[in-house]
Amino acid sequence: MAKYTQGLHGIGQTREMIIKAIIFDFGEVLTAPVDAELTAERLEHLARRLDLQADELWLYLFESEASRLWMTGKLDWDGFWTAVLEPRGISDPDERRAFAQEVFLDHKDLHPEMVELVKELKGRYKLAVLSNASKTEEEMKEMFQHDFGLPGDLFDTIVTSTSVGAIKPDPTIFVEVLRRLDVRPEEAIFTDDMANFTAAASELGIHSHTFTTPSAFLDYLREKGCFYRC
Repeated sequence: MAKYTQGLHGIGQTREMIIKAIIFDFGEVLTAPVDAELTAERLEHLARRLDLQADELWLYLFESEASRLWMTGKLDWDGFWTAVLEPRGISDPDERRAFAQEVFLDHKDLHPEMVELVKELKGRYKLAVLSNASKTEEEMKEMFQHDFGLPGDLFDTIVTSTSVGAIKPDPTIFVEVLRRLDVRPEEAIFTDDMANFTAAASELGIHSHTFTTPSAFLDYLREKGCFYRC
């Protein structure tokens, strides 16, 4: 296998490079809300409207059967919100639309530290985005280019649940991204902010990190011996 030296200005221990690909979730990994404190307050308010705790809201909305159908292209936007909100007492169509708009009210930008990291990793590893999303892969690629100004070839592949017809944590979507990258599970690293998604990837043999901050992920990469910064 290829060899490389890890350390400051090439001073360090020589290791075998076994990691060939790094796979990123999109939301809350590559992106971050502009005002995290305001976002937390607003989501807590939305959770109370559904008689949920703040940490239950995302699970209820986006790990539901309705979410699986929506994010695989089998349910439209209105159908999804009807399915998740009517059982919680929001039956008026205008109220449902207002609630949905408020969920996605935050303006989110790409996290600058993550963008810098991805650009530094480019060329050293195969890079992929793996996202549960109602967008197709082409739509997401266009979003990266036109909304965020990223190079069109920054990622080697983009895999979305809508295009594959399966959502994380279904093994099918992980197998697909590995196939496209042409790597074995043990040759890939995956990071996602959802612990059950990283657990599913780990079960397949993929090195997995539950994302909290860019610095914590960078530490994980260092632990795996596949990246360093002087």
